[in-house]
Amino acid sequence: MKKFLLGCIAALLAFNASANLLVNPTRVELDRKNNSAVFSLVNKGSTPARYNIYFEDKKMLANGEYVTLSKQEATHSLASFVRYSPRRVNIEPEQGVRVRLAARLPRDIANGEYRSYIVFHQIPLTPTTQTNSTEQDADTFSLSISAFMKVAIPVLMRVGDLTSELKIDSNANDSKQSIEVTLQRTGERSSIGDIEVINPVTKQVIGAMKNIAIYTEVNQRQLSIPLNQPVAVGTELLVRYQENDSLFQAQTVEASLIL
Repeated sequence: MKKFLLGCIAALLAFNASANLLVNPTRVELDRKNNSAVFSLVNKGSTPARYNIYFEDKKMLANGEYVTLSKQEATHSLASFVRYSPRRVNIEPEQGVRVRLAARLPRDIANGEYRSYIVFHQIPLTPTTQTNSTEQDADTFSLSISAFMKVAIPVLMRVGDLTSELKIDSNANDSKQSIEVTLQRTGERSSIGDIEVINPVTKQVIGAMKNIAIYTEVNQRQLSIPLNQPVAVGTELLVRYQENDSLFQAQTVEASLIL
C-alpha cells in the first residue's frame, strides 16, 4: 500500500512540475543552410527554478515511447557537433530566458539524418538535507518527495536531399472511441506530419493527431486516433496522413477502411 501511494504521489508531482516550464520550439529541424536555433524557456510556476542543460540520445519505439541510448549505441548522434549556451539557467516566476545552439558538421560527413535531444533538467536551488531517525513508529508513514522535471526536445539535422516512402496499413482496427492504424515508413529520413480521419460523405474530420514523428530507427508507428463523434457500423472512412511542407519531397498518403 505504501509503495502504491508513493507511486501515485510521485506521478502527480511530476505532472504538476512539467506544467511549470514552457519550452518553444518543441522540435528543431536543421540543415546545412539553417544550422542554428533559439529556445525560449518560461517559468510558469510560483517559485524560482534552476535547470541544467545538456544533450542525450534516444531511440523511438513503434508505440511512440523512447529509450535512452549509450554513446556506443547512438550511431547518428548530433550531440558532438552542437554548441549551445548557456548550460545552466535560473528562471524567476513568470520570467523567461533564451538558449542558443548551432550545429556544425564536418564537410566529409556522410549524407543522412542526425539527431539528439536537448534536455532541460530541473535541479535544486539549494542542497537538500535528510534527517535520520533511530526510532520509527511502525504505525507512522512519513513521506518526503521532491519532484524535479526533465524536458527533452529533439534536434535533427539532415545532410543531403533525403526521402522517405509512406504507407497506411489498410487493415486498420476500429472501436467506438478510436481508430487504430499503422503508419509505415521506409527511406533515409524521418517523417513528420498530421493524420486525419475523414467521413468522405459529410467531409467532416472526425479524428486527428498533429505533429506525429516517425524517426529513422523505426519503420512503422502504431497510432490510436481518438474520434470526436459516434460512427455507425458499416461507415466508410478515409485516413489521410500529410507530411510537413518543410520536408524534402513531402508526401500525402491515404487509406480507406469500413467500420
